[in-house]
Amino acid sequence: MRPVSPGTNLLELPTSLLQQWIDEHRFVVLKGFAPLNGAALPDFCRGLGELLEWEFGAVNDLRVDPKTKNYLYTNRAVPFHWDGAFLSRSPHYIFFHCDAAPDAQAGGETLFCDTVRLLAQAPSELQKLWQHVAITYTTEKIVHYGGRFSSPLLSSHPTLGFRVLRYAEPVEDLNPVQLEIDGISKEQQPGFMADMHRRLNDEECCHAYRWETGDVVIADNFALLHGRRAFANQAERHIRRVNIL
Repeated sequence: MRPVSPGTNLLELPTSLLQQWIDEHRFVVLKGFAPLNGAALPDFCRGLGELLEWEFGAVNDLRVDPKTKNYLYTNRAVPFHWDGAFLSRSPHYIFFHCDAAPDAQAGGETLFCDTVRLLAQAPSELQKLWQHVAITYTTEKIVHYGGRFSSPLLSSHPTLGFRVLRYAEPVEDLNPVQLEIDGISKEQQPGFMADMHRRLNDEECCHAYRWETGDVVIADNFALLHGRRAFANQAERHIRRVNIL
């Protein structure tokens, strides 16, 4: 969505309309609006709901940190996951504000997988198998998240009611994430994870969003899983992210 007049303040968009668009389309892209600098970003997000506060505050600055101990703050790929997985309450919306985008050929696209579409395309016998699958995730708390929790593979959208898939891919990088899968034999688990990786990246349900500086994206964290493609070592990429409960 673009404003009629470039540089329009985002506050002119009714939050009820934004929520309606997100319910219908899973994520909304806003281009050409005035940037939300400083406190204007969390102030705008509060119009959509309660903000998730981390130790560092509500705004997570996603950019490369050479001293990081977590893969999120590198230029490497980020596997699919949902935000707030290691918390007792997951956010409804993820608000992304792109302060600096990599060049078009440098990579760094954010991947959004619509799990509602993924489930609609999965064979019924496979969905029956998935109904009995639960996964326990474990990672050391080095940055703002960590611990151990279990989740069924299939769930329901808390506000809209349709079925969604809750799955985070294993991480074999800084601050690794391990999976213990119940409901599938150990011999079948490598095939299960490889098949899930293929389905998550299927172009029929996965969109690779290429950022431009100034872009705002609001995504439904209940219906979507998201990840990131790697980007060039010297490329600048700075995205501020807010989780909205």
